[in-house]
Amino acid sequence: MRSLGLEFKEVNYAKRALTGDEVRSIVEAAGSVAAVLNLRHAVAKEQGWAQRPPSVDELVAIAATEPNVLRRPVLLIGGRAVIGFDREAYGKLQK
Repeated sequence: MRSLGLEFKEVNYAKRALTGDEVRSIVEAAGSVAAVLNLRHAVAKEQGWAQRPPSVDELVAIAATEPNVLRRPVLLIGGRAVIGFDREAYGKLQK
């Protein structure tokens, strides 16, 4: 993202867990819980979340102890979210 000239504040949520409000804001900006889920995470696989994503409250609860259940990176800008590495989407944000 830096190589594209984007300015941002980095939060390493593997080291500092996100608050419930932060997780809710990410889900709201992304449009759905499914959009932010890391389906490769063991908990997501065990719970069958690829077929039935959790509620926002369930996601908030698990993200407090398993932050990597959220896809990375998460870029929030202007009420929108880009979830996961997406160079094309980052490029569009520059315009």
